[in-house]
Amino acid sequence: MELLIALTIVTVATLAILQLNNFARKSPFLANELKYIQVQSTYQMLLLGVALLILVTLYFVDEHNLSSLLSLGDISAPAQAVVWLGIAPDESWLGLGSSLSFFITLATATFVYLQFRKTTGALKQLAQFWPWIVGFALCNSFSEEVIFRLGVIVPLLGSVEPSYILIISAAAFGIPHLRGMPNGIVGALMAALLGWLLAKSVLETGGLFWAWWIHFLQDLVIFAALILAALNKSSSSTTEHMAS
Repeated sequence: MELLIALTIVTVATLAILQLNNFARKSPFLANELKYIQVQSTYQMLLLGVALLILVTLYFVDEHNLSSLLSLGDISAPAQAVVWLGIAPDESWLGLGSSLSFFITLATATFVYLQFRKTTGALKQLAQFWPWIVGFALCNSFSEEVIFRLGVIVPLLGSVEPSYILIISAAAFGIPHLRGMPNGIVGALMAALLGWLLAKSVLETGGLFWAWWIHFLQDLVIFAALILAALNKSSSSTTEHMAS
């Protein structure tokens, strides 16, 4: 029953998320003259609404697990060793989380750079958009952690083996990234591994801090790249219009 509840929560939320962009593009809400900012502002508000609905649902599913995990947790808790990832038996999440923050962000930045390396000419303009970038990253990382981490872990904790919880969270996070960012097969596999690690952090620290923080850093990189691409596209369109 618990597994069915978790799968239902994540599946319904994922299907809803896949439709949010359509609603966002049709919204009359005007946040900024840049089209991407307008759409993304609406999308993030809708996504936060989905996350809040998930939190309400999880409250009725297992109030104890939710109240326990909806916290920072013990950020220095011992990390369970994983030989194939180089996580030593005596490592703590303070050291591991710091290392993952750096190396995962570096990997994301590299992947994003390869996808957007032809985007040029608007880098200086990006500075004025940092409040939007940070705001989007904060909202997106929190909402997706509620959906893909708490949405899986809260119903299953105490009734399903932790190793299976990690796999379910990884799959739930990876599959939507076939159409997300990073995208494609490689992007989905990267997201699945990230989902596995973030779920591991929640289980072992008893809270969301490392999962949210690491996710937030990735979103900073991704939203910066997407806004840069939008600026470049807008600039190119303006140039073509003037030329014609």
